This record gives sequence, C-alpha cells and structure tokens, in this order.
Amino acid sequence: MNYMHIDAQLTVSELVTAWQETIPVFIRHRMACVGCPVSPFETLENVAVTYGLKLDTFLNELETAISEREQGAHQA
Repeated sequence: MNYMHIDAQLTVSELVTAWQETIPVFIRHRMACVGCPVSPFETLENVAVTYGLKLDTFLNELETAISEREQGAHQA
C-alpha cells in the first residue's frame, strides 16, 4: 500500500479536482464545500476549522478515501 499525505494547505478545489473520490467525505460531514464558489480559495485547514472537525482526523479520512480507490483500481 502506498502511503500518501494530503497537505492541509491544499484548497478544496485542488483536492476534489485531483481526487474526486474524496467528495463523499465532504458529503458525509454535511459540508457545502464541493461546488462552493469559495472552494478555490479555502484550504482544507480552513474548512476543518469552519466545520469544527479535527484537522488530522479529517485529513486521514481524505487519505483513506484516496487509498481505498487506488487499491480498488489495482485489484481490477
């Protein structure tokens, strides 16, 4: 399994453009970030604070979503 680390300074827009499989994480937390006009300017750190999420936990969830997708792609 490849280890990846998402930088907290990535913007929401950068993240979801590169890894669409992270979108369900935002939806699960009822975050209005996906499609928000401010998403090109809001960092993952900013949105974690705004929504009262622990940054490290939130980043881990995003990383897990990406790694699960990559594992599925390698198994197919």
